[in-house]
Amino acid sequence: MHLHIAIFDLDVPVPTVYTTRGLYSSQFTRLLAAAAARLSQSQSLAPGKEITIRTSSYDVIGGIFPPAHLLQRSPPGAGGKERIDGILLTGSSASVYRADLHPWISSLRTFLAEVYVNYPHIKLFGSCFGHQMLAQTLVPGCVVEACPGGYEIGVHAIALEEEFAAKLGCSSLSSLTSAPVAERKKEMRLQFIHGDWVVCEAGLPDDWVNLGSTPRCPIQGLYRRGRVLTFQGHFEFDVFVNRETCLEFGRRWGWDGQMVERYLKAIEAGDGQDDAEVAAEMVVWFFAGEDVRAPPDGVDDKEVNMIEGGGLLTPPLE
Repeated sequence: MHLHIAIFDLDVPVPTVYTTRGLYSSQFTRLLAAAAARLSQSQSLAPGKEITIRTSSYDVIGGIFPPAHLLQRSPPGAGGKERIDGILLTGSSASVYRADLHPWISSLRTFLAEVYVNYPHIKLFGSCFGHQMLAQTLVPGCVVEACPGGYEIGVHAIALEEEFAAKLGCSSLSSLTSAPVAERKKEMRLQFIHGDWVVCEAGLPDDWVNLGSTPRCPIQGLYRRGRVLTFQGHFEFDVFVNRETCLEFGRRWGWDGQMVERYLKAIEAGDGQDDAEVAAEMVVWFFAGEDVRAPPDGVDDKEVNMIEGGGLLTPPLE
């Protein structure tokens, strides 16, 4: 299976990261390609299935979006190599609720709503700001606000919701350790650097699932089977990228030295060991449609057939 993923660059990395790693789209491209290769070599895909990924990047801040003829109306990999199978939203230092300062945010919301309603075979993934943008745009009742407890920075363990793990069905989740708590939930450790969060006071709609939580942030990602996946954390950030980003943010926003030092220690905690590879494999698994290949408990075959066979399951956005 060949997948074409359009990556929306929603910020430019801080200078020290940009000069060594390039744009966020370049960083995601390398990680997704490596994850696709690992999955293809494993025994977890359908017999004979191999995933290859091609990416294209779009300067959304500059007003550049994919043209209509590249948008995909058929299942992943079925429309030719040029047609877009999925869209990935990078992180950004902007806030979703500050379209007054960043006019491109309104244009992005309009585009995403149109894709979600009219192109149900195009899968959507968002990281950090991308998670928040998709939540506020697509999930009824979800809003993005400044975190009342301040920033969440460093390597942190997400306690994954069992419903999320069961519905995604990604074999890579089996490699995660269990938390030392009574529930024995799976934990996924990722790098974080964010000051906003997603809030849904009335609870998520029935067809949306929370990825998991940390003590500081109760919604660490969102999932709608076959359609949308988001992470609040950054699987694309390693210690170097997050450290340099933190240092630059500290300079921009006047953080005191003790605060910066505390954040840097959190970024380097556990020698920077995390589950970024597992997270990347989860994203590729999702883009490839493996999450709808076999229905998990509580999901009937009729729903799966509608997703795979071209049925429009997306309700109109209000």
